[in-house]
Amino acid sequence: MTETASSYAVNAILDRMEKMTAEIPGVIASEDVECLHRMRVASRRLRTALSLMCGEAGIIDSRPFFKLVRAVTKSLGRARDLDVQISWLGDFAEKCARGERPGVRRLILRLGQLREKLQPGIIELLSSFTADRSLAETTRQLQTTRLDIEMRGASPRGVDIAQATRVLGLQMESVIQHSASLSTPDASDAQHQMRIETKRFRYAIEIYRDLYAVVFDESGDPEGMNALDEGFYVVKKLQSLLGDIHDADVWIAQIPDLIEREKNFTARYFGTPKFFIRRIEPGYNAITAERATFRAARYQSTSEFWRTTLRENAWGRFRSLLLTAYRSCA
Repeated sequence: MTETASSYAVNAILDRMEKMTAEIPGVIASEDVECLHRMRVASRRLRTALSLMCGEAGIIDSRPFFKLVRAVTKSLGRARDLDVQISWLGDFAEKCARGERPGVRRLILRLGQLREKLQPGIIELLSSFTADRSLAETTRQLQTTRLDIEMRGASPRGVDIAQATRVLGLQMESVIQHSASLSTPDASDAQHQMRIETKRFRYAIEIYRDLYAVVFDESGDPEGMNALDEGFYVVKKLQSLLGDIHDADVWIAQIPDLIEREKNFTARYFGTPKFFIRRIEPGYNAITAERATFRAARYQSTSEFWRTTLRENAWGRFRSLLLTAYRSCA
């Protein structure tokens, strides 16, 4: 353990590990889709904490454990995407035209079949995760470091706040740099990358929020946390808007392949694709049309929201907030 090891970093990582592993029984049981959702989000937050704090937490080599967590995130990601799509299709089936419903319901069936096939692999992966040596070793290192810190005394808060200021400042700049993607409606790849950077920014704020709460309280600045929470709200809303755009892009991109597969299946079963063309395809096309309309509207909303943040100097105020907190600990 280094002399700069931080109890804040240790506790941040351990807390996220506990929240992730707590969802394992629910994911294996597969009775509530929200268990998988929570575990996937927890795994992302854990990866963020590891990437930002492993050195300060006394972890000698985080790569094996990080790789293990990333594998879980990836496995759960596909299942979660299907859960969300199936849920959305169920709602869409209630409001689409009558002639479109057979196709929508057929797609619900197909995606449900795909989701069922994923479950055994998820169970096997989670069993391997709990038995993996890197999980036990990382936990041992963190617990050892926490005990050493407690024996030595609390580490200087200035070390933590300096790291937080650096991380959040650079991540905010990354979001701003990717904002050029909002000047072009169909820049889907670049907008997706902006979504990823915004999500990383949000997770980083979540990691350091409690630290800033202590700093602002000690410095006698009760408005500091209000300002931080306002900034977090902006980031969270931006991530949500960009996420909606990406979700629509995924649908639009995958429908042609889904149509082709279902058409071929129908042709093999009936000897002709006519049934698919007449009864099923209208529903698939309706999904594409709805998602394209939604995407255009959400792009407009996102662009307007981004311009509002610039007009109100949201990013400049957030930067000033970070620097004020840092200087109070210097």
